[in-house]
Amino acid sequence: MAQIAQLFPFLLLSIFLSLPLLRHVAADGSLSRHCLENPPTLNSSYGAGSVKQIGGLKAYVSGHYHSKRAILLVSDVYGYEAPHLRKIADKVARSGFYAVVPDFFFGDPYVANTSRTIPVWLKIHGTDKGFEDAKPVIAALKQKGIHAIGAAGFCWGGNVVTKIAKTNLIKAAVLLHPSWVTVDDIKAVKVPIAILAAELDNGTPAKQLEEFKSVLSQDKVKNFIKIYPNVKHGWTVRYNDTDATAVKAANEAHKDLLHWSTKYVKKR
Repeated sequence: MAQIAQLFPFLLLSIFLSLPLLRHVAADGSLSRHCLENPPTLNSSYGAGSVKQIGGLKAYVSGHYHSKRAILLVSDVYGYEAPHLRKIADKVARSGFYAVVPDFFFGDPYVANTSRTIPVWLKIHGTDKGFEDAKPVIAALKQKGIHAIGAAGFCWGGNVVTKIAKTNLIKAAVLLHPSWVTVDDIKAVKVPIAILAAELDNGTPAKQLEEFKSVLSQDKVKNFIKIYPNVKHGWTVRYNDTDATAVKAANEAHKDLLHWSTKYVKKR
């Protein structure tokens, strides 16, 4: 029994180290406090677009399917039925893109205030799986003649989009208050990338953003990094509609997303 007791801490450490995503959550607190605040009231019928099957996933789509440019919008943990996210997709569509918001969680977004904790949910819905599921969606869009594709990711989705940005699958990327992105991730980025960050975000602090900027500049990757003052992690998609300051800051970020996408996601 004494030997088992001595081994127990090492067994726990082994399990801990085998879960890099969860380790990161616990280590830097990026999923504490602000990350899960103000969860949306999901609405499957919200938005000017519709839901279609693309690459094996349900997706909210908005805009003209005959457009030669598309933006893949990757949600936070609350999923593709969040009204603010669909509102952003409609903005993207009005700018001439075909906006695509896949259901990467297959009808199982994170639900706040339940017995299932975020680490348990992440065991099923990790960002590596999100990256793999994004590939057939992008392939399906290209098969339909949309060859200029960009991607924008929010929180959880920011990590997924970072993984996509390490490939040649897209023309440009936008990360909005991303989670779990490391300097090593940024070193592997191949496409123009914008990072829109919150001043009050312990998941992606200012010092880390400075490192990102240095790495991207050294590697000669076109980049735009902006810190929005007095806002918290998640502000671009989970702002309070009655908070004029929050709405203004979110709209500013949406404009920056569109500016970057318009500049680098170009028709062939």
